[in-house]
Amino acid sequence: MTILGEPERASMKTAIPGPRTEELRARHGRHQDASTVHVYQDAKRSVGNYLVDVDGNVMLDVYAHIAALPVGYNHPNLLGALRSGRFDWAAGFRPALGVAPPVEWVELVESTLMRIAPRGLTKLVTVTTGSEAVENAIKAAFIRHARVRRGGAAPSAAELAACMENAQASANAMQVVSFEGGFHGRTLGALSLTRSKVIHKLDIPAFAWPKVRFPDVRFPLEEHAAENRASEARSLEELEATLKAGKGNIAAVIIEPIQGEGGDRHASAAYFTAIRTMTRAYDVAFIVDEVQTGGGATGALWAHAAWGLEDPPDIVTFSKKMQLGGYYSTEDYAAREAYRIFNTFLGDPFRGAQLEVIVEIIERDGLLDAASTTGALLVSELVDLGARHPSIVSGARGVGLFAAIDARDPEAQARLLDALRQRGLEVGGSGTRSIRFRPALVFGPRHVAEAIGILEDACKTIA
Repeated sequence: MTILGEPERASMKTAIPGPRTEELRARHGRHQDASTVHVYQDAKRSVGNYLVDVDGNVMLDVYAHIAALPVGYNHPNLLGALRSGRFDWAAGFRPALGVAPPVEWVELVESTLMRIAPRGLTKLVTVTTGSEAVENAIKAAFIRHARVRRGGAAPSAAELAACMENAQASANAMQVVSFEGGFHGRTLGALSLTRSKVIHKLDIPAFAWPKVRFPDVRFPLEEHAAENRASEARSLEELEATLKAGKGNIAAVIIEPIQGEGGDRHASAAYFTAIRTMTRAYDVAFIVDEVQTGGGATGALWAHAAWGLEDPPDIVTFSKKMQLGGYYSTEDYAAREAYRIFNTFLGDPFRGAQLEVIVEIIERDGLLDAASTTGALLVSELVDLGARHPSIVSGARGVGLFAAIDARDPEAQARLLDALRQRGLEVGGSGTRSIRFRPALVFGPRHVAEAIGILEDACKTIA
């Protein structure tokens, strides 16, 4: 698909990072950690699928600000909406949405956020980031779990006193189960659920909550069907044993439809359906973390829709491509008292206004169907790439545009990432050896061809 002003292809003028980027990194680094910066961007010149950096390098971006770019850079409809005054109601000040929201916010919630809500979820909490979404989702699960324990009765005077001393014996015993390799954010509660990388968790106090092994699903699926079924069965057995051992203290199970940060790890629809059945049997919240998968990357607004659940999740978190953070839930997980789930901003109206336009673009241009079609092409080309360079890359996989391929080891991953960036492909790693693809929904067949060409050339440089 064509976006007005989009470059024809990547074009490199300097090494990555370039001299201007390094100059800015030195300035920036005096005040903030700039060590993670790939490049500094020329925001006005970046268009569509192409990032332009301050050194004049034009890069095909398949990393998309860690999966957070739904319709590419500077989409004309978003810029047009801004210039037309459509966002004026959200641009003059940032309201406390729980205290004095603009009338336009109510309309946006009704016409956009709830119109695209996951099936069966009628309640919404908006925040700013994915970590906040998870943090408040598990709070909702704890609140509901405590309410059920009390049989709906009001908390006792002793409980009210104990909570102010951080001494609630019953609440402090509650737990959330997460999965090895999962990533759910970096705030304290969310970080106790995150199991992807040591650097996220080192030296940070954590709740002693249980983890379960995520299935080690291998690709191609047809060549590993029996071992994949066995791996999923082991994970489910471990989850049920954990729920039994929890003795009624487990309030929720949280899982990603595809583990992103943990290495682009997949599981079958049958596996997730079994978890839904199990959580219902143990009266435990089933939280599906769609912070990275939500918003259309998999060819549907919500990746879990592919599971065909008759009984929907209790809570679904979102952020990234949705531009603001939050979670949807069933009525049962909505707080029943004011201020239980609350903060000053409760979201970002300006980003919500942008989301309204983004959803219009997605629907008008058929971007979900395009993501499925282009994603299938991308994965097919990655499979062929692996066949041509089996000693370098393998395990091509993906759903829609949410795709990955494995380098042979962590050293090869690092070398391949650098080789790709030097050739004009802005890309990210995943897990210890994967290369992840998270392009915008306007990524089309010509972009696939260009990306594969760059990958082909880079693979030839990795001995």
